[in-house]
Amino acid sequence: MMKKILGLMACLTAAPVMAADVSGTVGFTNDYRFHGISQTAGDAAIQGSLDVAFENGAYAGIWGSNVDFGDDANLEVDYYVGYAGSFNDNFGYDVMLAYYTYPGYDAADGDYAELNFSLSYGNAAVSYAYAGDYFNTGEDGQYVSLDYSHPLMENLSLDLHAGHSFGEYWGEVDMDDYEDYSIGVSGSWAGLDMSAAWVMTSVDKDAEIDTGLFRNDDTLVLSVSRTF
Repeated sequence: MMKKILGLMACLTAAPVMAADVSGTVGFTNDYRFHGISQTAGDAAIQGSLDVAFENGAYAGIWGSNVDFGDDANLEVDYYVGYAGSFNDNFGYDVMLAYYTYPGYDAADGDYAELNFSLSYGNAAVSYAYAGDYFNTGEDGQYVSLDYSHPLMENLSLDLHAGHSFGEYWGEVDMDDYEDYSIGVSGSWAGLDMSAAWVMTSVDKDAEIDTGLFRNDDTLVLSVSRTF
């Protein structure tokens, strides 16, 4: 799967007749949370991406972050290709194929592919993600989310998020379906993009982890990044 995605990325970036915008981002967060669950045992993460976007709506990119799963996993690198467009001035869509990889991870082979669909209207967006082999376990993992951003003033927005994780995988890890929520603000200043969000989950008390690996307790997540 990764070879197919890399091949698609190579084809897109090699197209000479298509104008493209290339950008890179470097960022820092005090806790890398994915669907409300820490991927860094509650510790900080340095993250970065390289993206190319074409005039016709196609795009491709690579994103990376440090991780901590309590074994020899220390790096996540994700590859993605997609196509974004709009039906009118307010109604847009985005289809993306992503491949999550963990280079140097010998304790387990967690690489897997995920297909993402998003629809947006104004400042609101609904998304659905499906992985038929979540974390290479043979079980499916699915995620649906709703996001809304409300401008408060110039360069500052109120951000609301609600997500639902479900599928066979979550039953296998004895956590069952759960929700994650966040409320925060984001903005830009002096060339930096910054955000602060209070992240919450609906995980049952007997499955809540408030310290160490795979923390899923309520917490404040702070992030800052710079795009070049």
